[in-house]
Amino acid sequence: MHLATTQPDFPFSAAILAGGRSSRMGRDKAFLPTSPDGLPLIARQASLLRNLGTDDLLISGQAGIDYGVTDARVVNDTVADCGPLSGISAILSAARHPWVLVIAVDLPHISATYLKKNLTACAGRTGLVPLGPSGFEPLVAVYPKKILSLVHAALSEGRFSLQPIIQAAVTNDWIRPLPILESELTLFTNWNTPEDLRG
Repeated sequence: MHLATTQPDFPFSAAILAGGRSSRMGRDKAFLPTSPDGLPLIARQASLLRNLGTDDLLISGQAGIDYGVTDARVVNDTVADCGPLSGISAILSAARHPWVLVIAVDLPHISATYLKKNLTACAGRTGLVPLGPSGFEPLVAVYPKKILSLVHAALSEGRFSLQPIIQAAVTNDWIRPLPILESELTLFTNWNTPEDLRG
C-alpha cells in the first residue's frame, strides 16, 4: 500500500491497539483480511502509519503473538482485562516522542487523509481526539505523553473508561476535541462480530 502524504513537521510515535480478546468476533481481529488486497488488518494499519512518517511504530498486543510487522515494537498491557486503557498506558510509556498517534486495529475504513488531518490539527502543540454524536472517539487520537498521569491514576483506582480521562485532559488544555464531519462518520465503523464482515 503506497500512499502519497505530506509528513508532519514534528516527530511523533504511532501505535496500533491490537490487544483485545476479540471474543465477539471469535478470532483475532488483527489478522482479518481486508479488501481488495487481502492484507490483514494489522498490516493495513501499520502501512497507514508508516506512510505518515513516523519513525517509532508500536503495537499494543497480546503476549506471545507474532503480528508480522517487523519494524514495530510490541508492548503488552501492564494491567490485564482493563480494555484499551491499559493498552494506551503501555503505548504512552514506551513511546519515544511526546506525541502519539493511536488507532484501533479493527477500523478497516480509517484513512491516511483523515489521520493526516488529525496530525495537522495537532501541529505538535496539543493532543487531539475526534468528537462525534456518541462522544469522544478515543481509539483514533493524538495523545500527549503527559496524560500518563491521568491514565495511571485511573488504572490504580479501577476506573477503566477513557471518556472521563479525555474530558479531564481537555479541561487541562492537554487535548482538544476535533468535531467529526458527517462525511467522516463511516471511518469509525469497526469490525466486532462476523456479521460486520458481511455488511
